[in-house]
Amino acid sequence: MAQVTRLILSILLLYPLTLKAGALPKKELFSYKIKWNGVLLVGKSSLSMRKKGDKLTFEIKAKTVAPVDTFFSVRDRFYASAPSDLSSFLFFEKRLQEGRYRRHDVIKYNPSTGELIYSKNGKIKNRDKIPPPIFDPFSILFAYRFHCSPKKICHIPVTDGRHKEMLEVLPLTQEKVKVPAGTFITTKVEPRWNKMKGIFKKKKKGHVYIWFSNDDLRIPIKVEADIFLGKVVGELTGYRIDGIN
Repeated sequence: MAQVTRLILSILLLYPLTLKAGALPKKELFSYKIKWNGVLLVGKSSLSMRKKGDKLTFEIKAKTVAPVDTFFSVRDRFYASAPSDLSSFLFFEKRLQEGRYRRHDVIKYNPSTGELIYSKNGKIKNRDKIPPPIFDPFSILFAYRFHCSPKKICHIPVTDGRHKEMLEVLPLTQEKVKVPAGTFITTKVEPRWNKMKGIFKKKKKGHVYIWFSNDDLRIPIKVEADIFLGKVVGELTGYRIDGIN
């Protein structure tokens, strides 16, 4: 359950990887509550995006809450960065603290040369050359929101440092969804992948569904992941979006 929010995508022709001027908020902050099997409150999570000059930074933090925290404490953090036009990613970091388990992954990518370096717990595990565009397991969420049409199947190239593949996102249904932050008209999508490992440890026949608001902001309203520990559901509890430029 020590995971929250992962996502997404594929191509009908990798819709033009160029952002429309004025389409990107300067700053976003979303908060979520996390339930196990849709009933037991087990954690809280925050998701943020910030513009810093010609760079975008993204961060997810997830933590368990009482009483779960007393016998299995989780403190997970995912961080990524990308150019301000979201044409590829630059950096990805995953820090896991789940009970006694610790893990630290880093992927560094240079779009101008295509050079990629992946390290795990301080040791380099893979070097590769991949031409852009390519995204990490976290920045794909934002690539999907700002590059892909919610009405069409979308593919986006992604890597976890070891594997690379096209993530496919299928639009499923239009639904009205009620969460603590309010009631939203949404598009439910299903991201599909085979090899990549990142934020969710999806079990073999498991699924991930994400509900995005049906407006230009494409807010992630709800996430449902059928993972090896059971079904985990994240629901939006609040959000703040500062100016779009």
